[in-house]
Amino acid sequence: MKKINYFLSALTISLCTISCSNSVSDDFDDMNNDAVKKRLKKISTNQNGESLTTSFSYDGNSKLTGVSSDFDGEATSIQYTNTGDLLNISGQGLSETLNLEELFQSPYNAYQLGQVVSYDDNRNPSKISFQEEVYNYNSGQYETIELTADIIYDEAPNMYFSTLEAAGVIAVLDKVQLDFSMNPQASELVKASELLPMNNPIKFIYKDENGNVSATIDISYTYDQDNYPINAIAVLNSGSSSETSAVNFSYN
Repeated sequence: MKKINYFLSALTISLCTISCSNSVSDDFDDMNNDAVKKRLKKISTNQNGESLTTSFSYDGNSKLTGVSSDFDGEATSIQYTNTGDLLNISGQGLSETLNLEELFQSPYNAYQLGQVVSYDDNRNPSKISFQEEVYNYNSGQYETIELTADIIYDEAPNMYFSTLEAAGVIAVLDKVQLDFSMNPQASELVKASELLPMNNPIKFIYKDENGNVSATIDISYTYDQDNYPINAIAVLNSGSSSETSAVNFSYN
């Protein structure tokens, strides 16, 4: 059984500082005036000649009840209390599916592992510091290195937000944001809220501890009439290699 904090840490998330008095929902509404709430129906990817489709299912109250992938039959189930609050999330597959860096073939996991250094004007985490374990061929041992990710965003609503809201996750973050003492896992949840973007990333620039660029990802979107991404082309440049991935999104 997956705990709530595992689910949250897997989602690629950021927002206001801990001292912010606004809830996550308030911040999203402030940054995305009058945005239509659209829940993901399918995500289809084509990476390195391989196609993958992930489907989202909802109940009659528009609550997210499951996520399934045609890759290895992975599935995730979401349960709620009688009052409609998020109870637990079980299964596999959600961590990779709702990880923006994973979606766009990033070699790193800044959204999962990092600490927010700074935000942009829309309260997106624009600089994240994080650590990675790498193998040192000279010493024959693994060592931990410091990295940063500079991230630029579009002006469109985060494509995942309403889906997280339908799963009860945003309500959990709202409660922790407004009452830090409510949960023994509050520190992990606050970190998750700090890493939840209000908009969609269009560029990642990864740098090592000396400020040298180790990898970049450039993402271009096509949007629907409600300003939600329906197509994305991501180009990863890492060293001398380059990879392109295509992603399609559909909504309820």
